[in-house]
Amino acid sequence: MNRLLASSAVERPWGREHLPPPFVAPVGARIGEIWFEPPAEIEALLVKYIFTSEALSVQVHPCDAQAPGGRGKEECWLVTSAEPGARLGIGFLEAIDAEAMRAAARDGSIENLLEWHPAVPGDFFYIPAGTVH
Repeated sequence: MNRLLASSAVERPWGREHLPPPFVAPVGARIGEIWFEPPAEIEALLVKYIFTSEALSVQVHPCDAQAPGGRGKEECWLVTSAEPGARLGIGFLEAIDAEAMRAAARDGSIENLLEWHPAVPGDFFYIPAGTVH
């Protein structure tokens, strides 16, 4: 399987107007993601570049048992470029119950509860389903 995959640019408010080669953002567009169409042999795989100009939202994806249709979402991230001081919030610093997590999400303090990891080009992160990130 050696072929180019079709791709599409997705605008996001936190995206960038200037992308690294070979990508080009349309004039005035803030491209946050480039999605690649998977070949039929591996349809469950999503590959995308993420270009950010600001912090992303805190989120969590369900595991297979929690997801509609029984298909959860785990992620792997490969950092290809990062500004000095870049970091990724993955998981909580310590165990937290559901009510405390909801309260922190509502008041915006959830970022203070995350474990922050420095991110430099070449770093690889595996994010199991159910992990806050």
